[in-house]
Amino acid sequence: MSRLRSAFLLCLLAAASASGCVIGRYSEGQAIPAEQIPRIVRGETTKTEILEWFGAPQSFADATLLESYMSDRDLLPGPVVDVPFADVLVYRMTRGRLKGLVLLLYNQFRVDVASDTLVVFFDESDRVLYYGWRKGTDGLE
Repeated sequence: MSRLRSAFLLCLLAAASASGCVIGRYSEGQAIPAEQIPRIVRGETTKTEILEWFGAPQSFADATLLESYMSDRDLLPGPVVDVPFADVLVYRMTRGRLKGLVLLLYNQFRVDVASDTLVVFFDESDRVLYYGWRKGTDGLE
């Protein structure tokens, strides 16, 4: 009976050591200063002002740069500058939260991810053509 009790206690100890909880947070990008968003005026705000207010973008697209790169390498038969929305700056702050329960026979995880995103489109004279703003990380705080 002593062996059986030892084996049971060993199994119980193994089950208890294999269980637990997991909590984690994830963050990527820089916070977007939401108080600056109302300052953006279509047709008036310049790219320089956007860069001063929000800093370096997370990504960008510039058709003239792409055209010069492809033309220099003879990869392009014609101009690509006529592509709509050729000059775009994208700012994004992404946050995530992980919660989990690990048991011997049952595991459960929940992952919540949300982003704050600002996308600014510029015309040929580097003035704001359009912009879009979405705040999504409020629910994670």
